[in-house]
Amino acid sequence: MRFIQAKNYHIAARTSVNIQFICMHSMEAPEKPTTAEAVAQWFAGPGAPMASSHYCVDTDSIIQCVKEKDIAFGAKGGNSEGIHIELAGYAKQTHHDWLDDYSKKMLTLAAGLVADIANRHNIPLIYLGSEGINQGFRGITTHKDITVAKKIVGGHWDPGPGFPMCEFLGWASDTLNVLKRPSLKPENGSAG
Repeated sequence: MRFIQAKNYHIAARTSVNIQFICMHSMEAPEKPTTAEAVAQWFAGPGAPMASSHYCVDTDSIIQCVKEKDIAFGAKGGNSEGIHIELAGYAKQTHHDWLDDYSKKMLTLAAGLVADIANRHNIPLIYLGSEGINQGFRGITTHKDITVAKKIVGGHWDPGPGFPMCEFLGWASDTLNVLKRPSLKPENGSAG
């Protein structure tokens, strides 16, 4: 996985205990196979805004921009507790738009990333919503949910009401089941 360090973030020493959720975002950028790289470069550039994310994903790339132990500036009110993932696309996309060929390929790649993060940090693959955030549960959420939970005026609404959270969590769960499957290696390292 390629790493392009974002300009704006907080150096921290977070562990799995500190990480409560994985937050999904839309990049508000075109669905193209170069979008993850372009947004990661934007986060890293000299004119970068006070924004960053741990990962950027498009159809063929996952770019890490902030180490998971550090705090990305992904969603005001939810930065310290979250790992933030930016997806190529727009919050205005419909459910159908999020499930077209491009988006489905990207979401499948992102679901594998989410499963890996959830596995390493013991985060359940359940959708939190704003209530779950306010109750301190662990799971998967969105930028909009953080905006609502933390009562952020003028906050973001991505990845939008059309985001296919049920399908996405299903793909992530399928991947997590594979990650947790016992190894099929022969005993004593011999095949015969």
